[in-house]
Amino acid sequence: MVKRKVLAILTLMVIVLFSNFVHAQEGLTVEVIELGKDVEADGEAEYQLNITSFQGERDIYRISYNEFSIFPFSDFARSIIIEPSQLKLDPLENGYVNITIKVMETVKQEQAYETILKIYSLTNENVKKEAALKTFVVSPQDIIMIFPDIPDEVLPGEEHIITIRFKNRANIPLENYEILISSDLPQLQKNFIVDFEAKEEIVEEIVFKVDKTAEYGNYIINIKVYDGTKTRGSFSSAFTIEKNENIEEIKEKDIGFFTSTKTITKKNTGNTVEDQKLEIKLNFFAKLFTEPSPQPKIVDNKYIWDFRLGPGDEFSVNLKSNYRSIFYGIIVIIIATYFMNFYIDRTVIIRKRIYKMKKSADGHSELKVLIHLKNGMANEISGVRVLDVLPSTFKPTEEYGTLQPTKIQHGRKSKRFVWEIGRLAPKEERIISYKIQSNVRVLDGTKLPPTFVHFTTNKGKVMSEGSMSVIIDQPAKPVKQDKSL
Repeated sequence: MVKRKVLAILTLMVIVLFSNFVHAQEGLTVEVIELGKDVEADGEAEYQLNITSFQGERDIYRISYNEFSIFPFSDFARSIIIEPSQLKLDPLENGYVNITIKVMETVKQEQAYETILKIYSLTNENVKKEAALKTFVVSPQDIIMIFPDIPDEVLPGEEHIITIRFKNRANIPLENYEILISSDLPQLQKNFIVDFEAKEEIVEEIVFKVDKTAEYGNYIINIKVYDGTKTRGSFSSAFTIEKNENIEEIKEKDIGFFTSTKTITKKNTGNTVEDQKLEIKLNFFAKLFTEPSPQPKIVDNKYIWDFRLGPGDEFSVNLKSNYRSIFYGIIVIIIATYFMNFYIDRTVIIRKRIYKMKKSADGHSELKVLIHLKNGMANEISGVRVLDVLPSTFKPTEEYGTLQPTKIQHGRKSKRFVWEIGRLAPKEERIISYKIQSNVRVLDGTKLPPTFVHFTTNKGKVMSEGSMSVIIDQPAKPVKQDKSL
């Protein structure tokens, strides 16, 4: 009995709550679902109505529009299609209605329009609702929306990514649309063909790397979408390429036969114009044999070049050093010396030298005369006789070396010493020496006459050779044998 009373009370409470709920919902609710409210002229906007019944019994609901909402009374909608136009719903049941609005081709673009639909019960005139369908007519040029992700600044030499989203605002497919991307920067030039589904969004990525020498400054990027010759979407923006100041120096050296070429190159691998100065200092010897190119300024014994480098420019200096003249000069000296020695070694050589031995208080000097004789010929010579003349200002001291004169001939102003040598074998040499004293004060610069040798060759030819005149200007020093003979 108690259980029945409790059940009855609960049932009554449910009925009261349901009645209050139905009253609160006014019999039905309508939710507008926008499937495609953005549409271009001559396009179709699509919607759905989600209708829920809150009446206590089954009911039929009609969906309709005012006849003034379509052509010829409206400049917006040519027609409105409702499928289905009626819904039969049980309590708390919901159903869906598809709405298609055909937009006129002459409609004003870039403008919003509103269409009012009526939803009402066929059995209860108090149960009714209105639904507002909002439509935005877009320009054909803006049927494709463009959302690029472009960096504000781009650093030369680094890789960058630009992401571009293309969205079809229409609720119909779009085929063979051309996308053209252009820019002052060659790396940002691209075009391709795409197809869009209704309301579809397409993402395109562009990976690019700006050259290090790309000029800094602002660059424009343009993105356009074409349907044939008609523009269906466009976007323009700008970005900045940052400064990149970088100068590279390259040194090269090429060494040849007693030559060298040094090349110094300055290269602007940045993107700014740079004023540069190159200085090279060479020693005096190197300057004599080095030719710079191009011609520099010379300041304080330095080669100086002033120049300006734009992005990608380079400037080279060549220093060509040629030491072949020194080499050839040494060769000439060696050859000349060789031939001189060759000639000397094949003749009879006589040399005369004089040395001061000591000097008295009254200015008189004692001297030593040294005569070297050598047969440089390849054959023996005969009849060898050495003749030396001593002026009267000098007198012999009767001190002779290993070889005394054969005879001494006295003249009015001089004496002549004669040494009869006889024969000399090839390469044989003799040294003759004797001491003399000056009768007067001897001044530096006094000359003694040359010494002569007479001989007969192996072919019977009589020949004569003489030494150089000697000058008395040498200090006294020990007599050494001439090893060059």
